[in-house]
This record gives sequence, structure tokens and C-alpha cells, in this order.
Amino acid sequence: MRQDTIATAREGGCVDVDDYAQPLEAVVRSERRHVCPLPLRVADRRLLFDEWCEANPGAVREIELTALAIDARGMRVSTKYLIEKQRYEGTSGLTGVPFVDGEGAEHTYKINNSDSSLLARWLLGRHPGMRIELRESMFDEEEKHEA
Repeated sequence: MRQDTIATAREGGCVDVDDYAQPLEAVVRSERRHVCPLPLRVADRRLLFDEWCEANPGAVREIELTALAIDARGMRVSTKYLIEKQRYEGTSGLTGVPFVDGEGAEHTYKINNSDSSLLARWLLGRHPGMRIELRESMFDEEEKHEA
């Protein structure tokens, strides 16, 4: 195995080759969860969004605090604004989530305006009374199929 792959594994990008206690199923699941065909499917976008949130706790906290401050002023919270504000004015460094497409090409997922409805739903899950306008999105269709 190449040294850069081992280094990536230690950083959480793929399976940790130094952990011999992992069952085979865990190794396979770990490797497969980062294969996302392009264009990203709804389930893949949700998974990558969740992983991005875990990889960027400082940025997520900044976004949440900004949303709470806007809501406290009695204004409607715009998730597109929150994403742009974090991108250009955030104090936390942003970490992308690596994934491989169906052809084997490497990509990095970073939150973008296509994920504004995911962010809105995440905020509403934590703060149900927050003033966020939910618009129909591709994520609603998946929820209808899951029900």
C-alpha cells in the first residue's frame, strides 16, 4: 500500500491498515461508504453532509450560532446566507470530505448551496421553532419514498 494511502487512512479518509482488530465487514463498509457516483444521489449527499458536519465542528457551531442570532432578532434564517457567510467570513478552517466516484476519480465534498435544504432540516431538528422557510427539494422525494 502506498504511503499517502496509509497517511490518508490514519486521518480517517479510508480504512486504517494498522487496526488489525477490525472485522472484514467493517473494512468493506468503510471502503464502500466513500464511493459515490456522480452526480451525487440524495442518500450520498446526506451521508457526505453528515460526515462534513462531523469533520467541521467549529464551522457547524458558527453556522448554528449565526442562525440563532438571526432568529433571536425575529428575522427569517436563510441557509444560503449561512453557507456563504461561513465560506467567506468563518473563522474555522473547513475540511472537505474525500470520496471516490464510480469511475475511481477522487473528489472532495464541501458544503454548497445545493445543501441548503439539508442544513435547514439539520437546524430545525436542533431548534424546532427556528424561523426557516423550507422549500421543496430533492430530499423531500426521498423522504416520501422512505415513508
